[in-house]
Amino acid sequence: MEEVGRADPGETQGGAEEAVTSGTETTLLVEELTLIKDSLLASYARLEQRAEHVERELVAANAELGRKVAELNAVRSHLEAVLHALPSGVVVRDEDDVIVRVNEAACTIIGSSERALMTRSSHPALQGRKANGESHEYVRPDGERRVLVSRWSPVRSGGSVEIVDDRTEVETLQEQLHAQSKMAALGTISGGIAHEIRNPLNAVRGFAELLRREMTAGTRSARFAARICEGVDEADQIIASMLTFASPERLTLETIDPKELIDSAVEAAKRVLPENAPENKWQIISSTSAPAFIADRIKVRQALRNLVANALQAQPDGGAVDVSISLAGKDVLFRVCDAGPGIPPRLRARVAEPFFTTRAEGTGLGLALVHSIAELHDGRLHVSPSPSHLGGADITFRIPLQPQ
Repeated sequence: MEEVGRADPGETQGGAEEAVTSGTETTLLVEELTLIKDSLLASYARLEQRAEHVERELVAANAELGRKVAELNAVRSHLEAVLHALPSGVVVRDEDDVIVRVNEAACTIIGSSERALMTRSSHPALQGRKANGESHEYVRPDGERRVLVSRWSPVRSGGSVEIVDDRTEVETLQEQLHAQSKMAALGTISGGIAHEIRNPLNAVRGFAELLRREMTAGTRSARFAARICEGVDEADQIIASMLTFASPERLTLETIDPKELIDSAVEAAKRVLPENAPENKWQIISSTSAPAFIADRIKVRQALRNLVANALQAQPDGGAVDVSISLAGKDVLFRVCDAGPGIPPRLRARVAEPFFTTRAEGTGLGLALVHSIAELHDGRLHVSPSPSHLGGADITFRIPLQPQ
């Protein structure tokens, strides 16, 4: 009988071999996967190390960049501070010649705000490419005249910069120094001439007076002799003015009543009016609001008298004159205004020069003496560039209320 379900030995051996092969392949696959995993882990570790290194480099780079930015900000702040501290005006333009930066000094010199200057290509005070270091005059919006010197230079990175200097004070000081030197020289010359002329003039006056006394009053010869005496007296007054200008005497200080001073000065000034001319053709208005002050009575009266006389002579056909003495801070202000033609701008700076006059019969010593007397009292003379409220000249001089 055959045995039922008994396995074939060959089949059993083949299945075992297949199982062994399958196990080996599995082992190899596991080992290969393990190697791949180890390789990936090693690669990840290297990437992680590289990332940490790159991160450290980025942190260092960011720190360096932050330090550079801080340095640049510090330099920029310092340059901004220097720019705004400069006494000269600085105007920066871009490639299109449009103003992009200005400092405080430029705004002050020009008399404009930064906002008004920005985004503009030009301004009356600026010369741009034409700026070559030569001075030019500029009248600010407030009417003040300034003397400016501008220089222009291109910027290598593009655009340009214009430097503006205010030379008004320097020009004024130079003019004052020149005027003082000239006046000192003229004073020396006029003093010598005055002394030389006065002696023979006194002789003429003496002989003319003797002739007048010997002649019958009212005769033609007596009138001529009287005219000679009057002419000599007038010439002597001019000589006295020249001597006062050439060698100013020391001040004799005393307390002065403004009302009394202005009345006497106006009365003395009326003597320049033509003979037989009705005084009502000239309207002289006087006012005082200053307290009593200390000064040289004779010299101050002479200065005020000269101003009033000039105002009257500027209106030969009659007109108005306003004379006032007021208090301006710690100074006494003497002001004379008229309704005459005024003083042309081109002559305004020369009116105080000795022997400078626009009248054929003038001596040119009137305002020069006023200027000299004001300076003796530590004061100053001023000719207004604007017309007075009467439409003519507006001239003032001031002296301290209490001398130092």
